[in-house]
Amino acid sequence: MMDFQTFDQIRNRYLQAVLNQNPAAAVGPDSDHFVRATGIATVVEEFYSKLAWVFRQAYPDLADDDNMEKKANERGLTRKAAAAAAGTVRFTGTAGVSIPVGQQVATAQGIVFATTQAATVGVGGTVDVSASAVVAGAAGNQSANTPATVSAPPTGIASSATILAMTGGADVESFDSLLQRLLLDLGEEAQGGNDADYERWALSVPGVARAYIFPVRRGIGTVDVVPMPAIGLPSAPLLASVQAVLDEKRPVGMLPGYGVMALAPTPVYVNVAAVLALAGGYTLTTVQPQVEAAIAAEFSQLKPGATLARHQLVKAVLNVPGVTDVTLSAPAVNVTCSVNATALELIMPGAIAIST
Repeated sequence: MMDFQTFDQIRNRYLQAVLNQNPAAAVGPDSDHFVRATGIATVVEEFYSKLAWVFRQAYPDLADDDNMEKKANERGLTRKAAAAAAGTVRFTGTAGVSIPVGQQVATAQGIVFATTQAATVGVGGTVDVSASAVVAGAAGNQSANTPATVSAPPTGIASSATILAMTGGADVESFDSLLQRLLLDLGEEAQGGNDADYERWALSVPGVARAYIFPVRRGIGTVDVVPMPAIGLPSAPLLASVQAVLDEKRPVGMLPGYGVMALAPTPVYVNVAAVLALAGGYTLTTVQPQVEAAIAAEFSQLKPGATLARHQLVKAVLNVPGVTDVTLSAPAVNVTCSVNATALELIMPGAIAIST
């Protein structure tokens, strides 16, 4: 780091230079030399500040966001656009009645989704239809079995529906996220198809928050890429988008449609049940959201094939302010999953029950 002088240091250096020339010179706060030194220090400090700013712009992790973005653009990296959540909506109605493409449903919060395919209600009185958010963004992500209202339902279709799953929604990429991709690009130069290359390619797709690479899982000459959204499992549209990028970027020797594949993991759902002891002044109502967020964060750090260590969940909960003790009844033991030629499993949170 360059040695930039502070205001006081600059002024003191000026006054010391005066004394070096004339030890008897008046340099006190009411002296002419002190006034001149103060004025000069003010100007020079601005120069140093500008130099310090210029110095920081040379390094992506120190630069202002706009200049960091320009450095990313130079390497072909741009901020990812917002991505629309996609999933499935269950409609109820009379058997044989059709649901058209574009049929809209809305949550109580006003988030609107539209069907992306036509479907017909089955003999059981329900039909599950693919849908996506009308407006791209993370707000489109919904919990399983979220109630929704059908907009102008066709005759024979109930006015209420259920969003079975809706994931993959993402806001415009943050500057922090772009910086991390830039640092990855700088730290791992392109190698014509190594693990870092596949990770970079997958992360360039809007909606992909992280990606896991499994070379030769299906045999020599294969690479499996597991792109994960911020919440839930990758949707079919997200997998298709990632596959398109991989097909474009893959080494020429990789067989299309076989050599490199974007795949969704098989979820291994794990329920969590915890009884908390709280410090004075804390209530379950105020602590529970933080506890659930801490548990979710632990799950999000797991990659396919990783083990969920029970003690890590306990540690995460105990780190929440106000929690003095925790009894974890589920899971009772560490949970494992597999990645091999026939399995691609990922541990994910199931039902979470928090009590005191």
